[in-house]
Amino acid sequence: MLSLCWHELRVRRGLIIGWGAGLVIFFSVYLAFYPALPAEMRNLDLQTIELYRAFGNLTMATFEGYIGSTIFYFFSVLLAVLAIVTGTGMLAGEEDAGTLELQMALPLARWQLVTAKTLELAAIGFVVLVVAGLAAAGIFLAIRDQLTTSLDAGDLFRATIAHWPLVWLFQTLSLWLGTVTPSRRIALAIATVLLIVSFLGYNLVGMSPDFEWLRPLSPFHYRPVTPETLNDGPVVGDLAILTVAALIFYGLAVISFDRRDVTVGAWPWVRWASRS
Repeated sequence: MLSLCWHELRVRRGLIIGWGAGLVIFFSVYLAFYPALPAEMRNLDLQTIELYRAFGNLTMATFEGYIGSTIFYFFSVLLAVLAIVTGTGMLAGEEDAGTLELQMALPLARWQLVTAKTLELAAIGFVVLVVAGLAAAGIFLAIRDQLTTSLDAGDLFRATIAHWPLVWLFQTLSLWLGTVTPSRRIALAIATVLLIVSFLGYNLVGMSPDFEWLRPLSPFHYRPVTPETLNDGPVVGDLAILTVAALIFYGLAVISFDRRDVTVGAWPWVRWASRS
């Protein structure tokens, strides 16, 4: 099982390198931009603009606020995109490509195959975050003399790595969708809709006190992006909620894949009806 996981990590090294390089560029552009940010932009109260208020508590007055509400805010969306691309590409993508049958011929139970894919997804997310975290820390050190902040390079690295449970949750969710939908295309479409709804919905319901109770239902509610978590570290309880949710979807993927007719490409109820 671990041999399969290691082999597929080597096969997907291009994906890891590509996403890692892209996130390095992302941090390079946005972090290096802050020292050159005009004073008018820093003093602009974005909360008075209705459109910006829909995207959460945005502020550029402090470096901590800029990092938490701008860079890491959209960084988490990029990570979710990475998660659904890799998550749907494991079982559903391999089934569409015709390579899953070869892997099922290995002396592995189906639950072991799903576990290997889950561990591989976790490793992909972690490696990409380590690369991004090192980039964020390095760029911060390069511009440190131009900033007024209590943060250090370690804080940025820690905050970057703390996004791993969020990535793993969307990965296991997408992996599970790939075991219950007829094809990767449909799984990817459903995962994308869930991402958009959870992200925009989290921000929009926050505009109305009557719907504030819905915000904890979104995974983005538990992101370590506030100025407080940047200084003091992420909330362990939030990371635990995301991790437990990811483990639940892993369990669902094991159950669904164990009952799946590989290469048939049908919804579960269609397969059940044909059996009966």
